[in-house]
Amino acid sequence: MWASKRPGPPAGGPQKKLVIKGLKALPTLPLSYKTDTLERLRSAVHAIQQNQPTTLGLEELYRDCEGLCLHKFASDVYEMLQAELEKYARQQLLQIDRSPDTHAPAAMLDQTRKFWDDYTQQLAMVRCVFLYLDRTYALQTTNVASLWAMGLSVVRQHLVETNMRSRLVRLFINEVTSERNGQLIDRPSLASIARMFIDLGLYSQSLQPSFIDATRDYYRSESLRMINCLVPIKQSAGVSAEARSSGPTDVPGYLTHVQCRLDEETQRVAQYLKPSTKSTLLATVLAELVERHTEKLLGPNFDAMVDADMVSDLTNLYSLLLPVDKLDLLQQNWIAYIKKTGLCMMQASDLEATLVSSLLAFKRKLDNILSIAFQNNARLIGALREAFEMFINTRRSKPVQLIARYIDQCMRMGSRLAADDDIDDIFDRIIMLFRFIQGKDLFEAYYRRDLAKRLLYNKTLSTDTERLVLQKLKAECGAGYTNRLEGMLHDMEISLELYSEFAQAQPESAMSDIGFQGSVLTMAFWPTYEPMELVLPRQAEEAQDAFTKLYAEKHKGRNLQWQHNLGTCLIKVEFNEGPKELQLSQLQGTIMLMFAEQDELTYSQIQQSTGLENSELQRTLQSLACGKFRVLTKEPKGRDVDTSDTFYFNAKFKCPQARVKISQIATKEIEKESKELEAHIHLDRMYRVDAALVRIMKARKTLEHSDLITELLKQLDFNVSTTEIKERVDTLFERDYVRRDESNPSTYHYIA
Repeated sequence: MWASKRPGPPAGGPQKKLVIKGLKALPTLPLSYKTDTLERLRSAVHAIQQNQPTTLGLEELYRDCEGLCLHKFASDVYEMLQAELEKYARQQLLQIDRSPDTHAPAAMLDQTRKFWDDYTQQLAMVRCVFLYLDRTYALQTTNVASLWAMGLSVVRQHLVETNMRSRLVRLFINEVTSERNGQLIDRPSLASIARMFIDLGLYSQSLQPSFIDATRDYYRSESLRMINCLVPIKQSAGVSAEARSSGPTDVPGYLTHVQCRLDEETQRVAQYLKPSTKSTLLATVLAELVERHTEKLLGPNFDAMVDADMVSDLTNLYSLLLPVDKLDLLQQNWIAYIKKTGLCMMQASDLEATLVSSLLAFKRKLDNILSIAFQNNARLIGALREAFEMFINTRRSKPVQLIARYIDQCMRMGSRLAADDDIDDIFDRIIMLFRFIQGKDLFEAYYRRDLAKRLLYNKTLSTDTERLVLQKLKAECGAGYTNRLEGMLHDMEISLELYSEFAQAQPESAMSDIGFQGSVLTMAFWPTYEPMELVLPRQAEEAQDAFTKLYAEKHKGRNLQWQHNLGTCLIKVEFNEGPKELQLSQLQGTIMLMFAEQDELTYSQIQQSTGLENSELQRTLQSLACGKFRVLTKEPKGRDVDTSDTFYFNAKFKCPQARVKISQIATKEIEKESKELEAHIHLDRMYRVDAALVRIMKARKTLEHSDLITELLKQLDFNVSTTEIKERVDTLFERDYVRRDESNPSTYHYIA
C-alpha cells in the first residue's frame, strides 16, 4: 500500500473546505469541426489508396477518428469510409475489366492479382487509422460489418453484379488447362486469384464448381482419346515406362499416366487451390480416367499383366480401383484368371510330371502379387482360395495322388528337390496346396503308402523331417488325421530297439554269414498287404525263426505275420569282373541265392524251390534277366518270361558301380494298387455318407430331400455326386432307417 507524502494540516490550525461549483456555460464544438475532421480523414484515405504519404501523422489521424466517435459521429465516419472504398474499388476493377483478353489472356489475371495485393495492404492500413471506429462502433453495432469485412464486401459486390466474376473464373480455368497441356503459367497469379475468391467467399460457390466441371470435361476427353488408342500389352515385365511412352499406349502405360495426373493435381492443390478441393478434384479425375473405363482396363489386359508378373503395374491398378470402389470387378477378373490358368494346368499333357511344381510356382506368383500389389486384401485372398479349390478338385483324385508323390520325392534320400531349396519352405508351400484339396482322406492313404515304402526300404531323408511334415499335417487336420502316420514312425523306433536286443541275444557264429533285421509293424497303422508264401534259404529261415521266438517271449499272445514281399536284402556276388553288392528285394535275393549252388536252373525248378505264384515269379525273373542290370541270362532270349525258359548265372555281368540296385518291374502293379486304394477310400466315404445321413435324420426327424442334401454337403469334407447320394438314401430305405411320406415322396421321416 502506498503512503501519502502530502503534509497534513498544521497541528491545531483551522481546516479548509473544498467547494466544487458548476460551469457557467457548456463548452461547444466549432461549427466546422465535423466537416474539417472528416475531410482530413478522407484525404488520408485517398493518400493511402494512391500509395502516397499522408499530410498528418497516423497518430493524429487516429485521434481525429477517436474524437469524431466520442462526439457521436461514428456512423458518419463509417459511411464516408465505405463510400470511399467502394468508389476506389469500382474504379480499379472497371479499368481492369475493360482490358481485352484476346492477345494476352493472363494479363487480366495479373492485373487483378496486383490490384488485390495492393487493395488488401491498403485496407489493412486504413483499418489501423480507423481502429477506434472498428472497435467501438463496427464490432459493437448490430448489422454493421467490421472494416475489413466491409472493405471485402465492396469488391465482392462489384464482382457479383458484373460479368467480371465469370470472366475471372474462365481465365483461371484456361490457365489451368494450359498447364495440363504442358505449358508454363504464372502460378503465383493463380494462387492470388484463388485466395481472393476464398477471402471474398466466392470460391466454393463460383470458382470450385466451374473448375471441377472443367476438370471433368478435360479428363473425359483425354480418357476417351487414350482408351480408344490402347494397344496390346508388351509381354515383358521389364519394359520401362519410358519405353511404353515412346509408342502407342498400353494399359500399364495408361495406368502410369493416370498416376502422373493424380500427382499433378495434388501439386496443383498444394500450390494454388484451397486444400478442401483436393478430395473432390481427385475423385473427379479418377471417375473419368478409371471408373468410366474399368472394364476395358481389366479383362484380357489384366490377364496379360498377371501372366507377365507386372507387379508394379498391378500395384497401380489396385491403388486406382480401390478409391472408386471397383474391387468387385477386380475380384471377378482375379477369380476368372486363376480358374482359367488352373484348368489349363489340370488338362496339360505332361500333367503327372509337372503339375505340382507348376501349381507351386503359380501359387507363389499369385501370393507375391497379393502381398505387394494387392496389399493382402482379404477379399482377394478369399477369391484366390475359392478359385484354387474349384480348379484343383476338377480331377478329383489325380491332384491328391500327385501331391502325395511330390512329397515322397522330396522326402527320399538324395532328393534334388530337397537340395535345391529350403526343405521347410517347400513343405509350407505344399501344405498351402494341401489346404485346397477336398479328398484329404485319399491323400492320407497315398501318403501312408509312400511313407511305408520310405521307412521299410530306408529311403527317408531323416526321421526329423518326417516328423516335421506330420506336425504340419496335424496342425491342418488335427491329431486324428496323423494318428496312424505317427504310429508308423513309432513302430520303426521300436523295431530298432528290438533289433538291438535280437543282435545281442544271438551267438556270433549264427550271425557270421548273414545279417538279419526284422521290422514289427502294427496292422492298424500300416497299409494292408496281402501275405505271400515264400520258401526262404536255410540261413534266412533260421534267423526268422529266432526272431519270432524272441518276439513271442517278449510279447505274450502276439502273432507275427511275415510280409516277404516287403523285405530287402544285400548280397555280395562274385563276377568275372570282381565282387559286386546287389541291392535286391527279398524275392530277388531268394532266387539269386539258388544260383550259388548251380549256374543253370529252369523256371519250374525255381518255382518249386521258392513256392512263388506264376505272376510274381515271372515279374521277379524279368527284373533279373531282362532289365537294365542282367545278372541272369535266359534261353530263349526275349523281354518276357515264360514257364519253359531256362535261366543261367551271368558271370560276365559288368557294371562300373560297386553296389547295384535292381528294381522290381512294378508299373502295372502300382496302377493296380492305386485303383484298389481309391476303391477302398470310396467305400469308406460311402460309409461316412450313410453315417451323416442317419445323424441328420435322427436330429431333424422329418426333412425335405433338398434340405437333406444341403445339410449333408455341409458336413462332408469331400466331393460326392448326387447319384451317389441317391444310392445311399435308397440303402437307408432298404435298411428301415428312413421312410418316405405317403402324401409327399420328397419328404423323409426318420424311423426310430
